[in-house]
Amino acid sequence: MRISLMAFALTSCAAAAAVADTIPVSSTVSKVTLYPGLADVTRTAAVTLPEGRHRLILQNVPKTALLETLQVDISGARRVATLLREDDAPPRNADDPEVEAAEARLREVEARIAAVRDEAARARSGVRAAEASITFLQQLGSNEGLAKADASALSAIARMISEEAAGASQAAVAAEAEARRIELQLEGLAEELSKAQAALAALTLEDDDRLYIAVDIEAEQAGEGAVKVSYYTAGAGNIGWQPSYEMHLSTGTEEQVILKRAVMLAQDTGENWQDVALTLSTAVPGGQGSPSVLYPWLRRLEEPALPRALKSMGQDVAEMSALAEPVAAAPMSVQEAQSGWGADLGGAAATYQFGLPVSVASGADLLRLEMDSLTAEAKLQAVAVPSRDETAYRVATFTNTFGEPLLASDEVPRFVDGKLVALERFTGLAPGAEMDAGFGPIKGLRLRRDVLGQSEGEQGLISRSNAQMQKVEIEVENLTGRNWPLRLLDLVPYSQQDDLEIAWRAKPRPSQENVEKQRGILAWDMELGAGESRTIQLETTLNWPDGMVLR
Repeated sequence: MRISLMAFALTSCAAAAAVADTIPVSSTVSKVTLYPGLADVTRTAAVTLPEGRHRLILQNVPKTALLETLQVDISGARRVATLLREDDAPPRNADDPEVEAAEARLREVEARIAAVRDEAARARSGVRAAEASITFLQQLGSNEGLAKADASALSAIARMISEEAAGASQAAVAAEAEARRIELQLEGLAEELSKAQAALAALTLEDDDRLYIAVDIEAEQAGEGAVKVSYYTAGAGNIGWQPSYEMHLSTGTEEQVILKRAVMLAQDTGENWQDVALTLSTAVPGGQGSPSVLYPWLRRLEEPALPRALKSMGQDVAEMSALAEPVAAAPMSVQEAQSGWGADLGGAAATYQFGLPVSVASGADLLRLEMDSLTAEAKLQAVAVPSRDETAYRVATFTNTFGEPLLASDEVPRFVDGKLVALERFTGLAPGAEMDAGFGPIKGLRLRRDVLGQSEGEQGLISRSNAQMQKVEIEVENLTGRNWPLRLLDLVPYSQQDDLEIAWRAKPRPSQENVEKQRGILAWDMELGAGESRTIQLETTLNWPDGMVLR
C-alpha cells in the first residue's frame, strides 16, 4: 500500500507543473450498501470543468475509508494522476456550504437566546422599580416630621403608604412572573443550541479525520462533469445491520406463528449519512471466503502414559468442546418486504433496497427500519421435561416456507395472543427447515419426578459394589381447563463399553427412543385432557465387573 501511494505521489508531482488551477470538490454520500461489519460507500459531486488540465481536490472522504478499495470515476475529463494523503490534510475550503449552513444555524439560535434574555431583563426592570417604590414608602413612614401630625392626618398617610406599597408589591410579583414566563423559552432554545453545536461539531470531526485526495485531470473542452468516489469502510468497529424480530403465537381458530420484522443499523465511519439510498446485503465480506485446508493426519504408537490426575469437570468439558465439530453459523437474510422495500434474492447473497432516503449520524444514531410480517402455520403442543422443570412449556413447531433464510437475532420478544411471555434468542432458520419455538410456561401443567425407595442416605438408589438400580416415578397433571397434546421427555444412561451393561424398562413404553439421535433420550407422546393426570414408571439397572469403578 505504501509503495502504491508513493507511485501515486510521484506521478502526480510530475503532472502538477502542467495543471492550470485547483478546483475543490465537496462530495456528499449518495449511496450506501451495508453489510454486517462493513459498508460500501459512494460519494458524488457535480463540477464545472474548464478546458485544459486541472487538479480536483476531493473533499470529505474520512480516514476510515480503506485505501486499497478506493475508486474514483470522473465524467467529462480524462484522469491523469491521483495523489492520496492520510495525514496533514490541508484545511477544508472555508466556503464549504455544509459548514456555512451549520454556522449560520448556530448564529441564528444564539441570537434568539440573546433576544429572550433581553426581554426577560426588561420585564425585571419593573421588579426593580416596584422595589424602589416600596423602599421609599418605608422611609416615608419613618419620617420624624410625622410626629407633629394629628390623628386624622396620620391615618390618611398610613392608608396611603399601605395602598401604594401593596400596589408596588403586586407590580413586583407580576413583573417577576412575566420574566420567568419569558425565560421558559430558553429551555427549548437550549436544546436547539445543543443540536446546532453538535451538527457543526460533526462537520468539524469529518474535517479533522478525512483523507486528502487530489486528482489531476485533462478536459478536452469546457463543460459540466461528475465525480464519483467509492470505497469500503469498517468504521471504528460499530457498523452494520441486524434483524429485529417480534414472534407472535396465535392460538385462535388457526394456530399460527407471526414473525414481525425490522432491521437495526448503525455506523461510526466518521461521516454523517444524510438522505442516502440504502441497500442491505446478507453477504459477509469479512468472513471466510475460501474452503478450509486439510493437512495429512499422522498417527503413531507410543508406550502407554501414566494415569493423569483427575481434572475438574470444567476442564474436561473444555477439552471435549475443542474436539467437537464446530456448529455452522446460520445464514443471514431478510425477506422481500412490503411497501418501501425491494429485494433481490438471487445469486450468492440477498440484497434489500429501502425505498426512502435514510439519514444516520456517525457514532450517534441507532436506526430502526420497519419491514414486514411473515405468517406460518404452526403445530402447538406442550413439552414437559420433569427432570429439569416443574411445569410444561408451550412449543410451536413451524417451517420456514418463505423461500429464504432467516437471520439470527438476540433478545426476541415472544407473545401468545398479544401477551408477552418470553424473551429469547432466535438462532436463525434456513429455507425449508423446521423450528420448535418456545412460548413460555404453562402453569397449569404440573410435573413431578420422584425417586422411589430409600438406600444408604440416597433416595431410590439400591447399589452394591458392581451393580446399581434406580426406580423413578413421573407424574404430569393438567389443571388448565383445556386438553393438551403433550410430549414428555426423560432420559436413561447409556454406555459405549461392553463391560458396562445397562438395562431399562418403562411403563408405559416411550413413543420414541434416542430422540433427535441423542442416545438415552426418551419421549412419550400423549393427549392429556383437562383435569387428567398420567404416571410413568421408569426403572434402570447397571452392572459392571468387580474391581471397576462406575463414573
